[in-house]
Parts: sequence; C-alpha cells; structure tokens
Amino acid sequence: MKKGMILVLVCALVWTMLSGCSKSNNEGESAVDPGQPAAETGGEEKTNEYGWKVPNKTLEINFYAGQDNPETVKENSVMMQKFLLEKFNVKLNKIVYDVDMNEKLNLMLASGDYPEVITGLSDEQAAKWIAQGKAVELSQYVDKAAPNIKSQLGDLYKTFLNSKGELYALPSYWGILPIPGASAHIRYDWWKEMGSPDFSTPEEYYQVLKKMQEAHPKNSKGEKTYALSGYSPMYTTVVPTLAGMWGLKAGYKIAEDGTNTHWVNTSEGLEFTKFMNQIYRDGMLDPDSFINTFDDWKAKFSAERIMGHIGSWWVSWNAGHEVWQKANKDWTDEQRFIQVKAKAASAASANLTALNGRGSYRTIITDKAKNPEDIMKWFNFSITDLGTRIIGWGVPNIEQSVWTYKDGKIEWVDAMKKRIIDGTYDFKNSDLVGQGVFTLVEGIGTMKDDGKSTYWFDQNFNNEAKWKKLMNDNLKDTIYDNTMGVIQIPGNDPLAVTNTQIDELLETLWAKSVMATSEADAEAKFTEMRDKLNNAGLHDIEGYRTKEYQRRMKEWK
Repeated sequence: MKKGMILVLVCALVWTMLSGCSKSNNEGESAVDPGQPAAETGGEEKTNEYGWKVPNKTLEINFYAGQDNPETVKENSVMMQKFLLEKFNVKLNKIVYDVDMNEKLNLMLASGDYPEVITGLSDEQAAKWIAQGKAVELSQYVDKAAPNIKSQLGDLYKTFLNSKGELYALPSYWGILPIPGASAHIRYDWWKEMGSPDFSTPEEYYQVLKKMQEAHPKNSKGEKTYALSGYSPMYTTVVPTLAGMWGLKAGYKIAEDGTNTHWVNTSEGLEFTKFMNQIYRDGMLDPDSFINTFDDWKAKFSAERIMGHIGSWWVSWNAGHEVWQKANKDWTDEQRFIQVKAKAASAASANLTALNGRGSYRTIITDKAKNPEDIMKWFNFSITDLGTRIIGWGVPNIEQSVWTYKDGKIEWVDAMKKRIIDGTYDFKNSDLVGQGVFTLVEGIGTMKDDGKSTYWFDQNFNNEAKWKKLMNDNLKDTIYDNTMGVIQIPGNDPLAVTNTQIDELLETLWAKSVMATSEADAEAKFTEMRDKLNNAGLHDIEGYRTKEYQRRMKEWK
C-alpha cells in the first residue's frame, strides 16, 4: 500500500513537472526569454526603483497598432522589451501588419481573431468596436486600479465618457504641447542672399519667393525651379495652414455661438484660392503639386527646385537640410528652410497650428482580455510622467540611452542632447532604444512634475537649439487650442459616407480652381465647387459639426 502510494505520488510529481514545462510554450501564455529571470509564483510584490509593483507572474500584453513593417517593429522592440521584462516583469508585444489598418480591423472583427488591446484607433474606428460589444467598459477599473488616468487627464477625462458615464476608449498622444506644427517656409540662405526682405502677408511672402526663383531659375542639373510645391492630398497637407493664414481654424470659420462654416462657403476660402491660382498662372507653382506623393515632393525639394512650402514644419527639415548635410560635404548650417508666419491683412490672427488636447488616437481593451484590471494597472503606471518618459524617451542607463534614471534622479545624456541641439542626432538610435514603440495611453503635453518635459525626446531643448528657437519665436502667436473643433462623424451615421464623398470631390474640384487659366475662371470654378459640395451634403456636415461644437461648449467647460 505504501509502495503503491509512493509510486502514485512520484508519477504525479513527474506529470506536474512535465505539464509545467509544456505550459510555458503554449499559445497565450507568457514565455520568459532564455537568460531572463523566471516569474515568481508567490510571495509579496516588490516595488521597483520606478515605483512599479512588480507582479509575481509576468504581465504580458499583446496589442495591435496598425500598419507598419513587422520586421522593423520587431527590431525596434528588442531593447525596450528586454528592459521592461527585467525591471517590471512586463512583456509588451506590439503587433503590426503591412496592411491598411481599416482593412485589417474589418478582418479581425469578421474572424474574431484579435488581441487584448488595440491602439492607434480613430474615434470612428473605436466606436465601431464599442458598438459591436468588443470593447471592455473601463470606468469600473479606474478608481480601483488606475486612478492616475483620471488625475493625469484632468478635465479631459469627462470628454471620453459617453452619455451613461461609461468609458470604453482611452486617448493616446493626448495633451497640449505649445509648439508650432505648421507654417510658411522659406529657403534661409537664399533669403539672406537677397538681403532678407521683410514680409508679413501671404502676398508679400509670395513676392519674396518669386524674386528668389528669378535668382535661381534652375537647379544644378538644369531643372526648372518653383516658388511653391505641394503633395497629395493638398486639401489636408496645405489647405488647413493656408486657410489659417486667412484666420480660419482647421479649415472652418467658427462663430462665437459655435456655428461651423466650411472654408468653401467663406469669402476667405475664395481669397486664398485666388492667391494660389495667381501663383499657378505665374508658373511659380509646381504643376505636379496635386499628384506628387510625399517621396516625389521630397525628391524635388532635396534637388533644390523649391523656394518655399506651406504646411507641416518638419517636412522641409526632412527634405531639406537633413538630406543636404549628409549628401553635401560642403553643406553649411544656413543652407536650410526656416519656418515663418504669414497673415492675411483681413485676418485678426494667423491660426497655423491647431492643437488637440484629446489626441487623435484611441486605445481599447478588447473582450479577449482575460484580466483587464491587470492591463489597467500598466496603463496606470505608463500614463504617469515617469512612465511617459520611459515609453517616450526609450530605455535609460545603457550605452545608447538619451537619459539616465538613478536614485530617483532624471538626467539627460549630454552627448545625445548636444546632437539634438546641433542637428546631428541619428534618429535610428531613437528607434533602437524603443522611443515610442510601446505607446498606449501616454500623453505628449508638458509634464506635470516639472512643467516643461515632453514625451518627444527631440522637443525638450527647443530654447537651446538655434533653429527650433527661431521657429518657435517666429510662430509663437500662431498656435491655438482646437480641442473642441476636432469632430469626427461616427461610422454608423450616414453622414460619414457623405463626408468621405465630399473629401474625394474636394481635392479634384479645388485643383481645377487653382489651375484655372484666369482669375475669373478660378472664381467661376470655385463657385462650381461650392455648389457641388453643398449639393452633395456639405451643409449637413456643417450642421452636424455646429450641433456637436455647441454641445461641447456647454458640457466641456
């Protein structure tokens, strides 16, 4: 009897050991990498040096983050994944596919095959998952496991609750960072060569570009140059900034009572269209502006065929001096584009950079999550200022790090900081240390603990970086809070289809107005565009936006 009992116990022990070994490799379980410390199975959770209670069992979170190159994401995940596993016993797995995000999301919904967390969603995409019951209601976990979400978001928190007070989606890349996002641009060394003539209005800005082109009619290869160029779709890459020069906000005229009027229904819209038409008729607008891809445009820009640009500030850096300083051994620091203000005489202000405190992306926990509370505990840490630094700045305390964290003290690595200030930093290093790779609920505004740090590593030294300081000084009064004006129509509303159809018409119709053969023809084509868009339902879109804007005016303030 005793021998039989001993045999049973030995067999049971062997079976348990074999089962344990097998289980670590089963799908859906956390498999600790070789060489990594195995997760403990018991005992009290210990708080690490970052203030995180290290779980006894590895917390593994799989999340889908949209369209990207899977191999590149895998490579950029290595260092951060290792750091989080070693220090936090947290394993984050970022899932991407080189497939359109909308298409992939639809396939996921149809097949039922999707991970515990999805990020990078628009409001419209998030609403679709919520409506189908695939998103977990999160307010039940906020006070219990994630109070930092409420305290960090502050007044923004209530804007994510539905009419029942439920919370299904959290913001990513939220917050207000008061730095420029868009502007007019001008080739700096060529402008100085002209004697740096002053300008303040769009018309004056264009006249300077026109004279600059006269001095540089062809590039070194004999190719024709242009005052301005753009890339498709122009109605999103150029028009919001151009309309801002005439005082509109993100392409809309917003009255004090909250009435929203689309730019095609304003006199300002006609004026800036005639402005662009004049540039085209002068032969100073790149005729491929409406069909250029970004890469097409960048090639022309880098080939020194463009004098100016209207739109995002970073594109003229990316296509200008960041290319030249590597390709031209004789490159000088002043061979670059600078960002400048241009305001129509009729406008009270130039509204060039619209900031959205709520952010444009949403993160949901799906019904596949076995323990949403544990995921919320990670969100509770990562949304803090320190958590945001880790996710935004990458792994600290290694050779490639841009920052260190020791004994509660945060310091920049001087060599990395200097390279940002000098404009010589290699952003491939940012990828390798995992900057931004695992962003889920982190904000990009100034941090609460010091009132100046921000998620973006390269935006922390603007006052010390000559060219960024110049940009910020030039554009300091062109930034505005457009949080209430960022309005998306839910995908299940018929107006969403109308809105898409209008966008598709808008690019083609505006191109015809800009590329008209005379001012009278441009005005006639503008009127034709306005009538077609209104007949297609633009007034209904304006009505929807007005109603929602006015609701926000009452409930959000």
